[in-house]
Amino acid sequence: MLATEFMNAPPTRLLIADDHVVVRMGIVSMLAIEDDLEIVAEACDGEQAVALYHERRPDVVLLDVRMSGLGGIEALRRIRASDPEAIVLMLSTSELETEVALASEAGAVGYILKTEGQEALVAAIRSAARGEHLFSPAVALRIAECRKLSKRELDVLTGMSRGLANKEIAIELGISEHTVKSYVKTLLKKLDATDRAGAVSCGFTHGWLKVS
Repeated sequence: MLATEFMNAPPTRLLIADDHVVVRMGIVSMLAIEDDLEIVAEACDGEQAVALYHERRPDVVLLDVRMSGLGGIEALRRIRASDPEAIVLMLSTSELETEVALASEAGAVGYILKTEGQEALVAAIRSAARGEHLFSPAVALRIAECRKLSKRELDVLTGMSRGLANKEIAIELGISEHTVKSYVKTLLKKLDATDRAGAVSCGFTHGWLKVS
């Protein structure tokens, strides 16, 4: 994209939902200074977030996971049920695997910890607007721990991401090709992937793999 096109591009329109007024004001203050972001609505609970989504049709929604009344996960489900293309980022202080899994299953494109700070939050919003998925590093690590990916499994997954065949990965890691095949089979099962590309995509999504 040319610089002039970027400058003329409309800002990403945001809906922010958090039931803690001070926290919500802090998020609004952080994002208001970004020229490419525009806050079009604020919600104090899930019910209001759903209603405002239909009214304002923001580009990206930031939903607090735990809110009084209708929580963030259920609000996410309702928004996505009415608009499967809705882009929703979850905000939380919790790294619980259960909440992350529920958010992912409900269609969230990312799960960001509030402790990540302004730079990480802004980057996450921009990534979401581009159609990318993003999870906080601490969340990605927790998912990896819960799924019990060993170092060797991560090594094999990294080799897969580089487009290496099983034989090439075996040579690089100093193990047999049969062993690599076993690791690949285990990875597909753990990551709920149907093929190698799906496993690699999951690895990038959760931050276990990095673009070199």
